[in-house]
Amino acid sequence: MGITLTDEEADYLIKVEKLCLETKEFKFPFNGGKVVIPLVSKDKKEEFLLDINRASIDINKNTFQNRVRKCIKLVRLDLGGAPHRNPDGKEIGTPHIHIYKNGYEDKFAYELPEFFLTCKTIKDYFYKFLEFCNVTKKPNIEMGLFV
Repeated sequence: MGITLTDEEADYLIKVEKLCLETKEFKFPFNGGKVVIPLVSKDKKEEFLLDINRASIDINKNTFQNRVRKCIKLVRLDLGGAPHRNPDGKEIGTPHIHIYKNGYEDKFAYELPEFFLTCKTIKDYFYKFLEFCNVTKKPNIEMGLFV
């Protein structure tokens, strides 16, 4: 059995202040690309990973994900792509957000909270996702022309 969290632990880890200590510039991935950015909690007790994935054909299909302890997916934001069917059978359109749930990990998707409703571009969604995950010292990212 893998590593599990209680819902309370997951909520805490989502809300804890996170910092990117890397000073190098990361390039937002091109189509079909992926970048993984290390983050750390402000108290340095927890390490996180920020994943940015882009589809190879549909330039509007992007995934932003925040992981802890290397393999636990705390939050994932899916833009573009197909709707998601939850374990209870409910279908959620895109964009949608996955938030860790004990016993289900990231298998449940939810409609986007109002927090994201002002987003119009991939760049807007990305920076709102960082804010949602409480990344206060953001990575230095070159966004490129097609973001």
